[in-house]
Amino acid sequence: MLGVISDDASFPSSNLATTPCFNMRSFLTVLALSFAVQLAFAQTNFTGDILHGAQVITHLSLEDVPSNAVTRYYLRVPSVSGGWDMQLPVFVARGGPETLKTGKKLSISASIHGDELSPVRVAQELLVRLEEIVPHLNGTVIGIPTVNPTGNYLSQRNYYTASGSGTLTNVNRVFPGEDPDEGSSGPDGLAFIIWNNLWGNTSSVDVAVDIHTSSTGSSAPMWVYSDVRAPYVQRMAELAQPDVLKIDQGEPGSIETTFVEYGVPAITLELGAAKVWYKPFIKRAGDFIDRLMVDLNMLPGNGTTPYVADLSKTYIGNVFHSLPSKYGGFVETLVQLMDDVVAGQEVAIVRNAWGDVLETVTAPVNGKIFQIPSDPATEPGRDVAQLVYNSTTIPDCEAGCIVSSRDAIVR
Repeated sequence: MLGVISDDASFPSSNLATTPCFNMRSFLTVLALSFAVQLAFAQTNFTGDILHGAQVITHLSLEDVPSNAVTRYYLRVPSVSGGWDMQLPVFVARGGPETLKTGKKLSISASIHGDELSPVRVAQELLVRLEEIVPHLNGTVIGIPTVNPTGNYLSQRNYYTASGSGTLTNVNRVFPGEDPDEGSSGPDGLAFIIWNNLWGNTSSVDVAVDIHTSSTGSSAPMWVYSDVRAPYVQRMAELAQPDVLKIDQGEPGSIETTFVEYGVPAITLELGAAKVWYKPFIKRAGDFIDRLMVDLNMLPGNGTTPYVADLSKTYIGNVFHSLPSKYGGFVETLVQLMDDVVAGQEVAIVRNAWGDVLETVTAPVNGKIFQIPSDPATEPGRDVAQLVYNSTTIPDCEAGCIVSSRDAIVR
């Protein structure tokens, strides 16, 4: 039975971890709110251009979005070498006129890394679903099917800047970005425009889900990064019912962590392998978004009690432990995703071009196999496997960490 949370604007507290959120959050929240008040009164800025039947905008005000409808826009972002204009596809589903005040505002973003494609399909299917249910929507949904068009074009992770010899930038490390009017780079300007001109410096977003996959060349389950120190984040992570719930402090400059720092509950949802549309994970992600909207009172539920998340198949851990190879060669993986392993167990063999064994990699601790390579070609320092487990002894890891067998670790 799907249920609902309280109508109160606050979110329930997390209890998976009790480590305090960093002190900067309160300051950033106040700063964001003061700036957001100014942005909230700014009108939508239409360029006058029409692209694929959608109006091109440089700034969005939710007050200008038609109510009881799903509207498509293109958001103009920094141009690229040669002067080519770039636009991001954006859709906004808005309920009745009163729902800007009565309902929550949910952001769903996808494919900030250009090789992460299952999230694109999640956003596309959400668009269709919202067109069917928007008359019942109490609130607003902002969707971005792809955040990184240059990455999509090159079928690789990062944003490509062509100047000089070319630069690759991980856009998920530069939020909230830098102002293009002050000479920022393309990726920094992209982040700035999304953060300020679409999300209104958080004034247009109450809850956020950023959807990813693992990197090209690796296989992984469906998992969630969640800073459970922040209000409502644990609940979001549990509603996803992932294979792995990773307790995590986040990455500075990521969409998730930037929202959390500014007081907005957010998680990163990861859907297995890159460069595929994996239908089982796409469906699970869509089901999660439905559960989340019901939990936020954005959609009617089937009952009066909160939905009880099924975590019977979810492994909760606070450590990702990378097992890198010392050599270049070819990896023979000896384990499968989500296998339980014990300390000393062989998990992979690295061979040279002749097939001779260069290295046998073993698990340093007990845990679960979280990630393995799908591409057997490897080089020194590349992970041949990654474990997930819980540790109470690794320093500063109560709220989550990522470590490597190259590091000196106290377990």
